[in-house]
Amino acid sequence: MKKILVSAGLLMTALSVNAADLHPACEAYFKDLDAYLEKAPAEMKTQMEQSKAQFSAIPAEAQEQACKQAQEQLKQMPKM
Repeated sequence: MKKILVSAGLLMTALSVNAADLHPACEAYFKDLDAYLEKAPAEMKTQMEQSKAQFSAIPAEAQEQACKQAQEQLKQMPKM
């Protein structure tokens, strides 16, 4: 999740910069950032599938508490 926040912050920075005013080094940086952000959804999907596997390995009686805690953390993400 931290990667997502960093990516979102970098994206906002990228969007606020006028391309005509960029140094070639910055253009290269934003090109690399674009490539990274294009991969982010696939990486997030992989992380979600790994989380599902981890949750399914938890005994059933502990899953409810773990999932509720994770849900609360997810609700806090937009506030960060």
